[in-house]
Amino acid sequence: MHALVLAALLAVPQPLSPSVRRADSRIDAVTAHRGSARVTRVARLELPAGPSRVLLDGLPAELADDSLRVEGRGAGKARIHGISVERVTAEQALAAEARAAEEALLALQDEDRALEDRVRVAEGRRKFVESLRSTYADERARNLAVRGVSAREWADLTRFVDGELSGASAEVRRAEVARRTLARRIQAASEARERVRAKLGADSKAVAVEVEAEEAGALELAVSYTVPSAGWQPIWDARLSPEKGSLELSLLAAVVNRSGEDWRQVKLSVSTAQPGRGLFVPVLEPRWLARRELLPMASDALRRAVPASAPAPAKLAFAREKAAGAMEEQKVEAVAELVQADVAEGMLAATFTAPRRETVDGAGQARRIALRRFSLPAEVGRTAAPRLDPAAFLTAAALNETGVPLLAGEASVYLGDEFVGRAPLAFTPPGGKLTLAFGADPRVEVERRVLERRHETAGLVSKDDVWVYRTRIAVKNRWGTPVALKLLDLVPVSREKEIEVTVLEGTSPAREDPERPGVRVHELALAPRQEQVVEIRYRVRFPRGTQVAGLE
Repeated sequence: MHALVLAALLAVPQPLSPSVRRADSRIDAVTAHRGSARVTRVARLELPAGPSRVLLDGLPAELADDSLRVEGRGAGKARIHGISVERVTAEQALAAEARAAEEALLALQDEDRALEDRVRVAEGRRKFVESLRSTYADERARNLAVRGVSAREWADLTRFVDGELSGASAEVRRAEVARRTLARRIQAASEARERVRAKLGADSKAVAVEVEAEEAGALELAVSYTVPSAGWQPIWDARLSPEKGSLELSLLAAVVNRSGEDWRQVKLSVSTAQPGRGLFVPVLEPRWLARRELLPMASDALRRAVPASAPAPAKLAFAREKAAGAMEEQKVEAVAELVQADVAEGMLAATFTAPRRETVDGAGQARRIALRRFSLPAEVGRTAAPRLDPAAFLTAAALNETGVPLLAGEASVYLGDEFVGRAPLAFTPPGGKLTLAFGADPRVEVERRVLERRHETAGLVSKDDVWVYRTRIAVKNRWGTPVALKLLDLVPVSREKEIEVTVLEGTSPAREDPERPGVRVHELALAPRQEQVVEIRYRVRFPRGTQVAGLE
């Protein structure tokens, strides 16, 4: 087999000529990116020796002209000189189809009118016979004295009238049955005509390939192009097995195609590449500092973290109980098996190819395709921030050892076989750390109490306001196994020199979050059935009469 591959730029469109050959093509392969898709059409045809112009029509109008590429393979030697794109209006493309649909509907309507005529004729025949019977009976009744009517004559008349009336009625019934059947065909033909008319507002494109063959023979053309109104989004299932310390991630792709052309039984791939990104190298400009007036603090760290409409701890506890009941009702069975897609890792992206040919309609209906399942060792722990919520949330941290990037997307979260909820999964490169929450752990109890909130004054000459706070957090492990807990609380941070914050003796040791000033992280290792207590004590001092925001 001789192969010819050409990446051709667009040529100037040429007028149709008698050497034009229209080729039927089908979509063979599609590679979906996050915001576009690469479509490959294949056409097979017999070419004579010499130059030919092969026309592939019915392509979507939105295809990017400069993305067109063509490859050719044939039994004989051939050359591809270029390709051109022509926009085809809907009236041109659908003229024959619209005419055929209109003619089919008119033919059925003519047939219906013929049946209607048959019904009218049969009805007229029946009325004539009934009128004839009535007239004959009246006439014979008036002339009985002159000439009597024999029994045979009355029998012959009765048979004649009954036969004619029965025949007319049967003809009416047959015609009405035929009209009912025909009405369904007329409705279908009318809908087909309306579908064709609906397409008249959508133009399409045709691609002409200039080919020259040295000898007659078969040629296979593969034309690929990009459409922008298609793409895919990752969907994840995250399933944690705490007793095994494993996190299982199942990747599915939601493929959407709004190009108007159906992808039927295609080799479908999805790629993590982002075409168009990184084509320009960023340039970092200088950043100049200038003095400005400090704005008053609107709230403390807690109020910045929690919206004003956030529910109170009691409401949160009720909401968790209600959600737990709902999750119990939504118990989801574990899937039997998830097929595995082939993965090709490139320098900048990974491509997943579905294990079988897939069909995606062109109207935008999302098609979910199972791609891959990854099993990762996970570090299971709990995290609690009792200022926000008096619960310890089960977490799992895992390193991305899959070798491919884990794309950002929505994850359905399961604890074993129990559905917990849905949460965002952040983009995680190979080697990066992934952390997911799996709901509140009812067997780890956290209670936070403010034991002291005392106001006093200090200073000999100028008096200062002093506030002293003491908080105790009690943590209980109800599990029969050890539990690791990351307990978060905070000490307010001053932005003003006149406002002094001092951590007092008796405060439990902790490390400070480097990204969140004042947030203290207590790493607790709780033995089975163990209870631990954490205390935070601090003092805030500022000139008397000063209004301090964020104190509470």
